[in-house]
Amino acid sequence: MYPLDFDGKLVFFPTEDNLKTSGFLMPARGKDVVLFVHGMGGNFYKDGFLKGARELVKRDVAFFSFNTRGAEVVKDFRDINGEHHMLGTAFEIFEDTVKDISAAITYLTNIGYEKFHLLGHSTGCQKILFYQYSTQDERVKSLIHVSPAEDYEIWKNELGVDFERFVAIAKDMMDKGEGNRIIIPLYERTGELWSARRFLSFADKSNMEARMFDYKNLSIFSQIRTPTLIFLGKDDQYFLKDLEWYKEKLERSYKGEKIKIEIMPGDHSFHGYEDILFRRIAEFIKDL
Repeated sequence: MYPLDFDGKLVFFPTEDNLKTSGFLMPARGKDVVLFVHGMGGNFYKDGFLKGARELVKRDVAFFSFNTRGAEVVKDFRDINGEHHMLGTAFEIFEDTVKDISAAITYLTNIGYEKFHLLGHSTGCQKILFYQYSTQDERVKSLIHVSPAEDYEIWKNELGVDFERFVAIAKDMMDKGEGNRIIIPLYERTGELWSARRFLSFADKSNMEARMFDYKNLSIFSQIRTPTLIFLGKDDQYFLKDLEWYKEKLERSYKGEKIKIEIMPGDHSFHGYEDILFRRIAEFIKDL
């Protein structure tokens, strides 16, 4: 299986607030391009999705995978002036994802692509949904959600009776001006790094991120009219109810032009099924 190599090019580009980020473009002859937005702790070189994306290129659809400022867990980004910014999943501000996706679309527009399809994985689904909800960008022709689990419910389930205690700790830190500090008790409990601000972003429903895929009230999702494709994996441990329950919720809430929801074999990242996943993505795009 390894080593792996891919045809394409490494790209560095700035965001509107002058942060430098990077991505990998697998070009194709058509005007359609899929932009991959990774989830928590992810990055642009997720090899399974890069392998799957070959199926797009065969069908004249380009693939662009790039780092948002939430890449990896803790990541040092530089701006165009050389200044350092400590970001990554632990420190990013969720709403800044609009700047990242907008920058990627601008870059791709400048090199000739015209039809943009946003592909989110895991928390990347919340990000692409927020982007389209915020911008109503007509250049975006479809949203593709791969494993759109609800982080609020995942963490509430993970932490159990301690969930509200950690929310209270994070809020107290925010009140003290310590929003960018790591919640040490949470690290000691889970081994994961979260700043107080970032934890509350998905653990407090007064915040936009926590409401993106609130399956009890899909009010934001219901306002999206963009054609939408959703994949739910039969072995995804992050969906806490039967998958048909989620599918019904999504279908009933959607008010847009076209929706297709597929329940298929696979875990949260569809390991071993990437080729099938991307062939179905290509078919959806071609049918638009």
